Amino acid sequence: MSDYLENALSAAERHSMELHLQSCLACSELLAGMAEVLAWGKAFPIYEPPAWLAQRIIANTPHVERETWLDTLASIGRWLIEPRTAMAIFTSMLVLGWLGGLAGISANSWVTVVRNPAAIYYGAEGLMNRAYDEAVRAYYRSPLVTEIQSRIERLREIS
Repeated sequence: MSDYLENALSAAERHSMELHLQSCLACSELLAGMAEVLAWGKAFPIYEPPAWLAQRIIANTPHVERETWLDTLASIGRWLIEPRTAMAIFTSMLVLGWLGGLAGISANSWVTVVRNPAAIYYGAEGLMNRAYDEAVRAYYRSPLVTEIQSRIERLREIS
């Protein structure tokens, strides 16, 4: 429709558009509304800008400098020494060291950890599995559980 209003269509396209507009009321109303908007835009007054406007725009436009690699490295350094980042790094190193100690990884075996970081996880998982197994066995060997099991057996024999 914009091309139709601006006379940018070929004669054949313009003729087919006119045929469609004769048969389609919705498109005819839309075209009339678009023509009205274009006419309003052409009738809108044009004001001359003040002479000082261009200089003021240039003066108030910030000058953007390209960031160098040194600036990028400096911003990374500032980010690393922020309290929350430093605390996060410290905490993660503390937890990894703790898990490594639980997994039996000493300072001499850090080559293994560097080659396979999952060794800390799997070592800690093995330790936790062993601890859980020992806790369950200790529970079932406790005097209270043994007494309950013996009473249940006696009740079964009686009934």
